[in-house]
Amino acid sequence: MKKWERLPHTADIQIRVYGDTVKELFECSLQAMFEVLGPIRRHEKKESMVEHSFHIMAHDAESLMVDFLSEALYLSEKHGESYDLCVIDIFRPWEILARVRGFAIEGFESGEIKAVTYHQLKVIERDGLWQADIVFDV
Repeated sequence: MKKWERLPHTADIQIRVYGDTVKELFECSLQAMFEVLGPIRRHEKKESMVEHSFHIMAHDAESLMVDFLSEALYLSEKHGESYDLCVIDIFRPWEILARVRGFAIEGFESGEIKAVTYHQLKVIERDGLWQADIVFDV
């Protein structure tokens, strides 16, 4: 089963992400965000993987999603990296402790995301499958 798809949007980027659990939904959302951007790998003699951990707390699932993805974007911009793996070590409806792993980049094919938005954001369970529609301001 496909874990995410790009939805049509007039000016921004919109994706729909799926997960068997809400934890998997968050992990897949982070991976989808960077995949849709199309990272351009930095060519180095020795390509090394990078890893960062971060802790997020929020009052509901939608706020947690926005803060979670925003923190990953911040790390990406700060370090010039893209992340292709996300492992959530602690997940509660109000808290995430996550590790992201990735690589150095020169930039993104699709440009940069200015912000993860609340516009049309929904984190829902439908027929035993978790789903989120996320819009990125570009």
